Amino acid sequence: MKKYILTLAILFSNTALAADKQEISLSHRAAAQAVLDATLAQDVIPQAMYQLKASYAHLVKDLPLKRAHREIETRYREQAIELANKRLNWEQIQPEFIALYTRTYEEQELKNIASFYRTETGKKYLKNMPATLRQSSQLVQAQMRDIRGEFKQIITQLERAITVNKSQAPSQSTSGHHD
Repeated sequence: MKKYILTLAILFSNTALAADKQEISLSHRAAAQAVLDATLAQDVIPQAMYQLKASYAHLVKDLPLKRAHREIETRYREQAIELANKRLNWEQIQPEFIALYTRTYEEQELKNIASFYRTETGKKYLKNMPATLRQSSQLVQAQMRDIRGEFKQIITQLERAITVNKSQAPSQSTSGHHD
């Protein structure tokens, strides 16, 4: 009888732990949603749609389309945009964002992140982030260009050193002795 009661106690405690984990999971997801809301994450969808439309236009630009083809091209463009709207929408992608954030950050970290983005500094950071990232990337790219130029100089020096070394190397004897 004691074993039976012990088994039931363990079973119920495991069930209680699972319920606690579910509650934590719900609050963890709520914290992730708060970050998404604070960072206006849903705004990536219109930006992505704009890029997809531009991509479609780029893909068809070299087709030999004449005025007579405008109606046909319009139908196909509408089909492409409809596809994009079905596949890339916030309702569909939001759960994936939440899953990503909850895998990456602990609940308290998400709460801290959301709190930061609700501050004036956080809002300013979000507003300026695209330009800051673009400028940062330009700075790094400029440095990389300069370094590549210096690499070319070093390689030219290496080529000279190899050439000088070849001309100064003693000729191998034909006696069959090897070092």
